[in-house]
Amino acid sequence: MERQKSKRAKNKNISDDVRTSGEDLPVKTLARFICVSKPWSSIIRNRDFVKSYLIKSSSTTHPQSLIFTFKSRRHSKHFFFSSSQRQDGDESSLSCTASYHMTCHSQPYTAITPSVHGLICYGPPSKLMVYNPSTRRSIALPNVNAHRIRMYHYLGYDPIDGDYKMLCMRRGMHVRRGRGLAHKIQVLTLGNGSSWRMVEDCPPPHSPESPHICIDGVLYYGGYLDTSTRLLRKDHVVMSFDVRSEKFDVIKVPKERATRFTRMTRYNGKLALMFTGYGGFGGGYSGYIELWVLEDAATHEWSNKNFVLPRLACREALFQVFCAIDDSGEFVLAPETLRAPTFYVLYYDPNNNSVRRVDIEGITDKKKLQFWDDDSDRRTISIFPGHAENLLFL
Repeated sequence: MERQKSKRAKNKNISDDVRTSGEDLPVKTLARFICVSKPWSSIIRNRDFVKSYLIKSSSTTHPQSLIFTFKSRRHSKHFFFSSSQRQDGDESSLSCTASYHMTCHSQPYTAITPSVHGLICYGPPSKLMVYNPSTRRSIALPNVNAHRIRMYHYLGYDPIDGDYKMLCMRRGMHVRRGRGLAHKIQVLTLGNGSSWRMVEDCPPPHSPESPHICIDGVLYYGGYLDTSTRLLRKDHVVMSFDVRSEKFDVIKVPKERATRFTRMTRYNGKLALMFTGYGGFGGGYSGYIELWVLEDAATHEWSNKNFVLPRLACREALFQVFCAIDDSGEFVLAPETLRAPTFYVLYYDPNNNSVRRVDIEGITDKKKLQFWDDDSDRRTISIFPGHAENLLFL
């Protein structure tokens, strides 16, 4: 009897340790703990523990990752890798090792969402999947009646309730060379037994576009209000969707150059529209970054920042600016095409106008990966920063 009491007391102490200090442990360690006992599994899978773990892993003091998406044009496949986001040290050239995650078809209209608090959505409209790189597990979302392929999907996260929601809308066929309007707007809350439901709030008529990002519980995506033509961009706006209240709003974009944005990123904790341009190859490779940072959504106030890239001593590669690193203010550049021997990214720091190179091993030299190592025409599709560890789907 005393031995049983002692054993129960010991298990209780260990369970208390898991509850109090488990947030400091890697996901892989917690995944092993789940197999130890039902009480441990119950603690680790508890909704409040999962939410608390995500809050800590999403902080700027916690190591985060970059998520890479590459496309094999020969095999029509997408490949996902990840690597550490920042490296300590002052060396001009650093290196890290990438981890391979998965492969999926790159069919037309295949969605790839940015990493949203540790989760990624991918797949064609008829077979959407949500993937957790930390646990390497996916879940299939309920099927959408996708008899039309012009569908847009945006993944958002509500930090208050800890809910992930998928926003889905169809874009109608254009009329007289105009843009199709969003209709049949639905939302799905990730969870057991969840299903698609119509959004009660009716947004103003608009035509949705792909660039999107979720920041502090608000989902932003591009749109057009004037759908009479596909040629003009004076009507380009940012649509916002509050993930918790499920309310839409329109944020006007400054006219002229700001309407040309091609990417959305997070800059100093705020939404930023990004447009980039590139120069010639005389003595190196140069370009510029133009940012429009949202200061106040209610008053449609934006601030403008422009950065001229230093010349890059590389004449064999074309670069793209993919994103900004929120906590450091750096921008991430990468070659458009993958070439041997080593893939790398460039971190541009506008504060001191410097560029540092980080070699990412385990990508171009990845061996024995089907459809990967026999294709010489592989392109960099996206780089998502700030990926945090997540316990969902364990």
